[in-house]
Amino acid sequence: MSDAPQLEHELDLALAAELQSALLPRACPTDCPNQVAAARNRMCRTIGGDFYDFIRINNEQAAVVIGDVVGHGVRSSLVMAQIMGFLRTSDPTKLSRPSDTIVMLNKMLLDLGARTETVLTSSVFYAVIDLPSGITFFVNAGHPRPFLCDREKCVVLPIGPKSMILGVDEFQPEEDCITFTPGQRMILYTDGLVDACNAENHRYGETRLHDAVNRHVADTPDKCADGIFQDVLEFRTNQRQIDDETLIVIDRR
Repeated sequence: MSDAPQLEHELDLALAAELQSALLPRACPTDCPNQVAAARNRMCRTIGGDFYDFIRINNEQAAVVIGDVVGHGVRSSLVMAQIMGFLRTSDPTKLSRPSDTIVMLNKMLLDLGARTETVLTSSVFYAVIDLPSGITFFVNAGHPRPFLCDREKCVVLPIGPKSMILGVDEFQPEEDCITFTPGQRMILYTDGLVDACNAENHRYGETRLHDAVNRHVADTPDKCADGIFQDVLEFRTNQRQIDDETLIVIDRR
């Protein structure tokens, strides 16, 4: 009988993990002209706070979002579900300006935190890509800076700047713009990927990530994402995973 509560808890966590998995995209979009994407996610516990999504705004615009709710376990997973639910149920036309979208997400976190008397914070990178031209408007709210990789020259170009994290009063997003050109690859990730540590307590780090991207420069986004995730796994060897790990690879054709 003493094992019954533990079993019930494990079953509840398994159900929560299944529900959370259902919130993340089952597959990357295949109907966006001029670009191909792949994504990978590996939680450090049964449930976690990393999230990502692809949103079709209209025939000529598509959005990509990646984020990391501060904390681990049940609370971060519930906040992640709130953010994903907000994005999924919003009118896509109201998500076409990154600065407006980020302000709405910040207000949602503040309201939720006030009702629960809890400080809720999350990093988020949100970008809207114009599919014909590649012009990309974005806001980075405290998230690790994504980067572009020139697939011919293997040059890494960080995407900036970075605003403060979501969940704070008087949040002022900094919207910026880049041109995502044919032949370039965009890499988006959460900090768990680069914070992975080996037995010597060395971080995987941004330099190793850049090197891994360049090693897979000729591969498809799917093979590139698989290769990077495998590289992190081999670097960590038998060390415990300490944070959720999420990666998105987008090619501009």
